[in-house]
Amino acid sequence: MQTQAPERMQCMEVWGGNRAVDRTLTTTGLDVSVYSSPHANSQSGGDVCYVSSCASGRITRILLADVSGHGDAVADRAVILRQLMRRNINRIDQSSLVNSINQEFVVASTQGHFATALIGTFFSPTGMLTLSNAGHPHPLIYQHKTGRWRELKAEEPEPTEACNFPLGIEADESYSDLRTRLNPGDLVLAFTDGLIEIEQPNGQLLGADGLLQVVSRLEHSDPNRFIESLIQEIAPRKDALNTGDDVSIILFQTNTERVSLRDNLLSPFRVVAGLFHQGSA
Repeated sequence: MQTQAPERMQCMEVWGGNRAVDRTLTTTGLDVSVYSSPHANSQSGGDVCYVSSCASGRITRILLADVSGHGDAVADRAVILRQLMRRNINRIDQSSLVNSINQEFVVASTQGHFATALIGTFFSPTGMLTLSNAGHPHPLIYQHKTGRWRELKAEEPEPTEACNFPLGIEADESYSDLRTRLNPGDLVLAFTDGLIEIEQPNGQLLGADGLLQVVSRLEHSDPNRFIESLIQEIAPRKDALNTGDDVSIILFQTNTERVSLRDNLLSPFRVVAGLFHQGSA
């Protein structure tokens, strides 16, 4: 498991892809640990993980997608997702990104490519996290105030016009937003379904309820070791972790960093440089 020091993300950076990874990233306001183990220990798989930081560092965006297929087809989708993440890197409202990604998968669906996805935007000045869920497993949240883990999902039924189907099903699909404020000590755990489909010693799949039971008894005072502890608890034999599917896990929490005066002043110039880069790509 991870031994390297946390990696500081730069403003206007998009980090990630669909390859095996075990890293911790730091942005302004958020610490993010990313672990991805493709099926059968391949170098790349169907899970795509991206993290981006905006021109000033105020906006951190996280994307976790489980794309149907393998190999070059998924790699092509990963490139498109990176481009869309960069195009929307400075927008607080993520609806444009979600709609654009869905449209791309609608086009790709003629070749059988669909995806479930969880897209999150964290705005550091307010501590607000906005989540859009496209048929993906619900993330879990640990709230320091209550000392308990729970599923992070809407308490009220979704409106009928926002079905939150997987990406690529309907061109005019509407995706609802879930907003929650992250306080110091809170943790959010996102994952692909490969994690909850790991077979347990009793022959049963772990399942969402089983995962909730596991994380509830794990020590969480050191988030940098949490994913490692989780994997050891669920799959003591590491070779049993990804025998059935890709497994990807993202854990994030707030930090005390604030946007610096330098980043505030340089932000407009970075936006212009980013537009130039997009136009020449």
